[in-house]
Amino acid sequence: MKILIVYASKYGTTEDCANLLKDKLSGDVTIMNINQATSIDLSLFNTVIIGGSVYVGKISKKLREFCEKNMDSLSRKKLGLFLCCALVENKEQLLSDNFPQTLLKNTTVTGIFGSEARLDKMSFMDKTILKTVTKGDFSAFKISEESIDAFAKEID
Repeated sequence: MKILIVYASKYGTTEDCANLLKDKLSGDVTIMNINQATSIDLSLFNTVIIGGSVYVGKISKKLREFCEKNMDSLSRKKLGLFLCCALVENKEQLLSDNFPQTLLKNTTVTGIFGSEARLDKMSFMDKTILKTVTKGDFSAFKISEESIDAFAKEID
C-alpha cells in the first residue's frame, strides 16, 4: 500500500505528528509539507492522509486549496484527516469548518492529535493571543500519541 501524508505546519507540531504517524504505518509512506511541495501526483498513492494545525479555527489556506483542487482524486482514495489543536471536544465542528463535506463523507478516519505551545517559535501576535486565551495555562497542550496510534491502526 502506498500512502501519502500531506500536511501544513506553522510551528512544527503538525510536522512532528505527521512523522510520528508515518513511523506507525505499514506500507510505503511518503510525507510532504504542502508549503514546500511544487506538485503532488496523487495517482501514485492508494491512501492519502491530510493534516493541519488549527489557528483561530482554521487550517492553512494552502491546505484548504489543495483539498478543493484535488477533490475528485481525493474522493476516490482511502482518506484520513487529522488536526492538531487543543480543542478535542470540538472535533466534528473543526473538521466541518475546515474540510469540504464531500471529503468528509468519503473519509475513513479522522483524528485530533493534540497540540503544543511552542512559544519560542511563535510570532509575537500568536504568543499574545495564546497567552490571553489560555490565561497562561498550557497544561492542555500536548501531543496525544494514543490518538496517533488509534488513527494509524484504523487507516492501515
